[in-house]
Amino acid sequence: MRQKRPRSLPGKKKRVLILGLGQYPKGSGISAAMFFAKLGAEVTVTDLKKAKDLAGNLSRLKRYRHIRYTLGRHNPADIRRSDLIVANPRVRPDAKELRLARKLGIPVTSDIAVFLEQCPATVIAVTGTRGKSTTSSMIAAMLKESGRCVWLGGNILVSPLTFLSRIRSGDVVVLELSSWQCESLPQNHSPHIAVVTNLLRDHLNTYGGMTDYAEAKAQIFRHQGTKDIVILNSDDSYGKRWAKEAPGIVRTFGKSRSNDALYSARGIRSGSFSIAANDLQLLGEHNISNAAAAVLAAKAASVPSGAIRRALRSFRPLPYRLETVRMYRGVRYVNDTCATTPDGTLAAYNAFKPHSKNMFFILGGADKMLDYCELGRVFRRAKHRLRIFLLPGSASNKIEKELRGCAVRQVRDLADAVISSSGLAKAGDSVILSPGAASFDQFRNEFERGDMFVRLVKRLPRRAARKA
Repeated sequence: MRQKRPRSLPGKKKRVLILGLGQYPKGSGISAAMFFAKLGAEVTVTDLKKAKDLAGNLSRLKRYRHIRYTLGRHNPADIRRSDLIVANPRVRPDAKELRLARKLGIPVTSDIAVFLEQCPATVIAVTGTRGKSTTSSMIAAMLKESGRCVWLGGNILVSPLTFLSRIRSGDVVVLELSSWQCESLPQNHSPHIAVVTNLLRDHLNTYGGMTDYAEAKAQIFRHQGTKDIVILNSDDSYGKRWAKEAPGIVRTFGKSRSNDALYSARGIRSGSFSIAANDLQLLGEHNISNAAAAVLAAKAASVPSGAIRRALRSFRPLPYRLETVRMYRGVRYVNDTCATTPDGTLAAYNAFKPHSKNMFFILGGADKMLDYCELGRVFRRAKHRLRIFLLPGSASNKIEKELRGCAVRQVRDLADAVISSSGLAKAGDSVILSPGAASFDQFRNEFERGDMFVRLVKRLPRRAARKA
């Protein structure tokens, strides 16, 4: 792999603006604020949220007494006085604050870009619409099983700036990257190994269309060197196109024998390596696809086949993703809150269809300008074994229109959905929170939604007794 020359960073008396503190305790904004404060920069933090909504992260920054704050708004004066702006990934490139920065010639970067410019180790980065977290975590598990020192961060709720100072040149970093994080990647410091799991319709409420969304994802490999590696899904139309455009070495996974990794419902084969689907603890063909991508990434990083196989056999579902949280009176309760697109919900349906008599789906939430036609077509065909509980939200009306003829009930909230479904489900059935929509109509994020579902499910005996 190529060696990188770290870019010099602003130190004492340089003015750094953190545009978007955020609420995650190890997220992009707070990690960047701490990173530059430790370097001795004059740090200003600005966020559209008010102090009460940022209380957790503000308390974590108390020891850095010289940080300035502008909260509840963005002040153009903060932009003008900055030498460098570190933008939170959720701040769109066309935001007026960033337009002003570009007009003034002030450099704009991100925590991921800063990290890549400074990281002395090999970096494997993973993006895609579905499967990013699972694939990233699988790769990290394979590397760890081989005895390597591995660091996992990015969109998985941990900014890599939190561990940058502890990384050594022989380590390996695995980054999960969202489309917004891919957009911010520096042109001269791309990941050594890039993985794109798939590209499906998502975030169309933010991007102008699929073309813009796809190009954001493509930044993960656009500026790679000729010896760098990109791993693409050949069953995906964008993956096929990108295989012809990538500047580096291309490896593909898919269902045809021409791929570097072949997968099916039976398992995975890649060269001399193979593993049966029955040896995996993950449900669904989409997870076999994720595992195939992870196998290629691990092989590119010289992980032995034995370590890859051991890691896959022991790998368990991540929280919030097809996670069985409880078996209660013979009913399986599944937390799949990270399914924020109809494709995600269909993956959950296909995963649990062979293991369930009837399925009770909790759907709905905030609209991301997505199409629910295919979800409706599949669910209408299986309507005899499905019941749908629709949460309030702007996407729910669209979903209901596609589910004509199905047993659909609108509920007041998530608690109503859990109590109602548990009262109807019988042994052998599954109750699945797989909303197919964003959470912002009712929750701060999808994780808060999933946590509430878990709490409600764990309290079912008490609630059932109270209802009786």
